[in-house]
Amino acid sequence: MGEVCNKLILFPSVFVFGDFVLNACVLIRTSHGKFDDVAKLLRQLKSVKRIFPTLGRFDVVADVEAKDLEDLNCEVLRMGSFIGVVFTETLVEIQT
Repeated sequence: MGEVCNKLILFPSVFVFGDFVLNACVLIRTSHGKFDDVAKLLRQLKSVKRIFPTLGRFDVVADVEAKDLEDLNCEVLRMGSFIGVVFTETLVEIQT
């Protein structure tokens, strides 16, 4: 799990006052037979608060907390680099 973010241009930081946490669901498609390997790697990430298997186009969902978009970007790129991950889609929570 190397530093994926170091060589990439990241989103600008979001400036927010007070205690703020950016929440997102990362939908992950895994290679056949790789769910357990990917789930094990996801559990090692501090930003992942919960993971669960799903039926359908995606195999696993990871609930992620990040301090800003840059932090979220790094975590999602890290997840996408795991062996066994085919692709990801990220749903970022918005305030209404």
